[in-house]
Amino acid sequence: MFKNKFFLLLVLAVNVAIILYSLTGNETTKNYTVATDDYLTAIQGLRKQKDDFLKTDKESPIKDKAKFKGLKYFEINPNFKVIGKLDKFASDQTINISMTGGTTEEYEAYGNVTFEVAGVKCSLKIFKTPEGNLFLPFKDLTSNKETYGAGRYLDFGVDDVKNNQIEIDFNKAYQPYCAYNETFTCPITPTENFLNLALKVGERQ
Repeated sequence: MFKNKFFLLLVLAVNVAIILYSLTGNETTKNYTVATDDYLTAIQGLRKQKDDFLKTDKESPIKDKAKFKGLKYFEINPNFKVIGKLDKFASDQTINISMTGGTTEEYEAYGNVTFEVAGVKCSLKIFKTPEGNLFLPFKDLTSNKETYGAGRYLDFGVDDVKNNQIEIDFNKAYQPYCAYNETFTCPITPTENFLNLALKVGERQ
């Protein structure tokens, strides 16, 4: 009788341990999987919205909308979503950025953003547009090969900066309209915003 009780208590203890592990030790993995699924769905949703816009809107750069099947993208990779440290410039600085049409436009140099992606430490200059938004153009080793030669862009609001940090998601990197229609004019990424690695995420040619 004692042995049977001991066996039942042992089984109960093992079951409790398994349950506790599933609620604590395994929680991070479970949450990460859910978060990743939600993240992939969100990025796919943004891409669909853009494709729908490009296919139907009169402001779209797509010439033959009837044959348009959607933009080309690299595979979504959550590892290319990073937190960057923003070092804002103490005083307003402006820089003339060359445009694809041969002209230049003046942008406010807002600060430097440093981060690490794919094991590489990186630094980019972020700009403030005349409309008051933040603009991050960049080139990488895919530029002029798998992606547009003038570079790709990321956009932010000033409110996206929190405690001198900003989330940078290269899965949201997009090509400017001039990549799809030469009648559009767009900024050419400044030389200092070149990343010496291949960022195979976001929009592609």
